[in-house]
Amino acid sequence: MKNRYILILFGSILIIFCSCGCKPKDCHKDGTCAADNRVFPLGEAKKYLCFNKGSYWIYKNTKTGDLDTQVCEGYLLDNIVEKGTFNHTKHITVRYEYMSRAISSSFNDCYYYDVTAGYNPDALRPLKTIIDRNSSSIGAIEAFFYPFVTNDKEGNGSNMTTCIGLDSTLTVQGKTYYNVAKFDVDRDDVWYNNASYPNAVYYWAKDVGLIKRWNKTENFSWELIEFKIVE
Repeated sequence: MKNRYILILFGSILIIFCSCGCKPKDCHKDGTCAADNRVFPLGEAKKYLCFNKGSYWIYKNTKTGDLDTQVCEGYLLDNIVEKGTFNHTKHITVRYEYMSRAISSSFNDCYYYDVTAGYNPDALRPLKTIIDRNSSSIGAIEAFFYPFVTNDKEGNGSNMTTCIGLDSTLTVQGKTYYNVAKFDVDRDDVWYNNASYPNAVYYWAKDVGLIKRWNKTENFSWELIEFKIVE
């Protein structure tokens, strides 16, 4: 009997907690809620990610001299509108910019697919542009996110990416780039099929894109030597 009363008491507390915690502050007693429209643009991240089909980047391996030509084979920039589906989120409308692109790699004979994470009105996350990069034959990482907050982290369960800062300038293969964001990937299973999955750093330059990928574990880099951005 005692256990029964405990269960009833626990259930009552849970109901009270849910009814209080789940009701939005802008909802009325009759259950109706004021419209809540939220907009999530890509913002400054566009300068690092959004390049038209036909753009290309050629990288050189600092250890072997091999070249890797990466070409944007497909590109989409769209505006997505989604509405909440739960009683406490039906009044929420989310509009966000969405980017996806497919990049072919001549060296690895595969495609890299970059997509920005969306926003779900039923479980809104803080405003942040996150790039999920996956390979057609290998794995997936979070290769980039914005805003650039030093020591901020994003992960997908198999690896963790840390923003390690923003350099005003960085010289790669004799060319100087500006506003370079750096991301440390503790277990990079995307660039090529390597069972060791090395620790790597990705360098992204404003108005150019990825300019360098440093394999810290094996101590060599793929560095940009030539590129063309299609307007």
